[in-house]
Amino acid sequence: MSAPSEEEAAAGLAERTLDDTRRRLADLDGLPVSEHVAVFDRLHQDLTAVLGSLDQQEEQGGP
Repeated sequence: MSAPSEEEAAAGLAERTLDDTRRRLADLDGLPVSEHVAVFDRLHQDLTAVLGSLDQQEEQGGP
């Protein structure tokens, strides 16, 4: 079996990130509202980092 292409790797990262984001948002139901902002802030940081990584790969000739 060959290694995944950069495009497949990027798609896998995006899918894992979305799955994790959905899970973390679903977990909000079990948290007090006062803790929601911290979750949203962390999700924003994580999503920004992933998008930045994907943009960097694209600029370097990747997907």
